[in-house]
Amino acid sequence: MSIKPLNGIKILDLTWVFAGPFATQILGDLGAEIIKIEAAPVGDKTRIMPPFKNGYSGYFATLNRGKKSLALDLKKDRGREILLALAEKCDVLTENFAPGALDQLGLSYEEVKKANPRIIYASASGFGSFGPYSKRPCIDPVGQAMGGLMSLTGYPDRSPLKTGPGIADSIMGLYLVNGILAALRLRDLTGEGQRIEVAMMDSVFSVLEENVIKTSMEGEPAPRRGNLDPFGVPWDTFLTKDSRWVMVCAFSSPVFEELYGLMGRPDLVDKYKGDNIDAFLNRAAHQAELNEVFAKWVRENMTADDLESLFIAMDAPMGIIKDVKELLDDPHLKARDMVVEVDHPKLGKIKTFNLPIKFFNAEAGVKPGKAPLDPEIGQHSTEILKTLLGKSDAEINVLREEKVIWT
Repeated sequence: MSIKPLNGIKILDLTWVFAGPFATQILGDLGAEIIKIEAAPVGDKTRIMPPFKNGYSGYFATLNRGKKSLALDLKKDRGREILLALAEKCDVLTENFAPGALDQLGLSYEEVKKANPRIIYASASGFGSFGPYSKRPCIDPVGQAMGGLMSLTGYPDRSPLKTGPGIADSIMGLYLVNGILAALRLRDLTGEGQRIEVAMMDSVFSVLEENVIKTSMEGEPAPRRGNLDPFGVPWDTFLTKDSRWVMVCAFSSPVFEELYGLMGRPDLVDKYKGDNIDAFLNRAAHQAELNEVFAKWVRENMTADDLESLFIAMDAPMGIIKDVKELLDDPHLKARDMVVEVDHPKLGKIKTFNLPIKFFNAEAGVKPGKAPLDPEIGQHSTEILKTLLGKSDAEINVLREEKVIWT
């Protein structure tokens, strides 16, 4: 089937930097038409964020494939009129400005709803539009800090750490996609549009796993624990004989028993075996010393490939820690079409990631060899104004002369 799930859906995208463009790229990969509104002359701030090649941003390219760019000055009356006219033709408006910023421009949900009662008005921000923190600025590391993630990341005797990539932005973007899809379904049922919002702090807090209920039950916050979890032994990162790092997560007693038996430690097997609560807690309480026994054995006896083969045979979770260079040539990711190769006019031959959602009876994501490009700022201004609003060349030229649009 050549149709994509969101074919026919139009998104009026006022988002910029990461979370919003990440969300709308997912919607675009699912078939929606994304009309990206940018402020000239810079446009989306990621256009001036590294990495660069030939003066062009790879950051922007990786988050904006297949979108159409309309450079529009929303501070001008005619710019706002055009946006409202486009809203009449679209299903969703997305924005990630500071709460209230669009209200001040006369582009609040109430105003947009007058133009199109069926529109989904989807906002993303650090702390949302209400609550004590709602007026505060926020970017990803602050969202990780205030949402609780940094308090749990790193080691107990060192300062808290953020994750490498902007995971708070990513989580918020994914929730924004979920909210938009749910609102579109609700519109199918009621015929009415909807205002939705997603906050970064909320999003991060919601993925703290068992730590929220654990703290509620026990009254004390969970400590940072590095790569450890109390769910099994051995459980940590370990350095192999060939100086590669691996992550081992031995959940069950049978895996524990087999491993420590192979190490020639039947005494530890007898002392700590068992798949019941008492045995589980006993292993967890002695995780550090049991991990050290395993670490020494791995360091002296096992290459990464040896250990991988052993864990595959045991049907137990373990993985070699891979860097991004390795992932770009990873046979599994390639087999699943997760690595998108692009022949970019400015960046040359590059690779980026595909949509990880696989439909078995519909299209989604990017087909091999058919990666759509990211737009130049204002590249589609004329096309959008003609196709959606029926503007003539003369009208468009006036808008250009008045600097309402930029092409």
